[in-house]
Amino acid sequence: MGFVFLVLLEGALLLSAGLIFMGGIRGIVAATVLLSGINYLVHDIEQFWRWQTPLLLGGIIGIILLLIVGRIANKTQVVSGLVGGLISLVLFGAFITPIVAIILWALVVGTGIIPRDKNSEVLWSFAPTILRLILGIGWIIYGNILTL
Repeated sequence: MGFVFLVLLEGALLLSAGLIFMGGIRGIVAATVLLSGINYLVHDIEQFWRWQTPLLLGGIIGIILLLIVGRIANKTQVVSGLVGGLISLVLFGAFITPIVAIILWALVVGTGIIPRDKNSEVLWSFAPTILRLILGIGWIIYGNILTL
């Protein structure tokens, strides 16, 4: 595989993680479709279904987990602000050194990390964001293993 293909692949995998962060359940569906396309491009039909089955199961499990945690948290305003702040930090960090990214993030975005609510609300408000982070990282790892 050429260098350009690997750079485009990593860009697509970062895009899929960003879709999960920003879109939640719709993002998981879009990321699954994106990874299915990558799977189709790099494998023949026999290997395609060997890799596609765990990908679809992971998507279904991710959707169910987000539904359950989102219902328990039930704090859409807090979660949206947290996800927006965290995804902007990730995007700045992907293209700029981490120290400069944190400074620019604090100056430009200014989204607070810790909301001003009760402790139990703060903990449950972080649960969907952490779950989205884990699912996004999982999709990046699975996508990299998919192209081996």
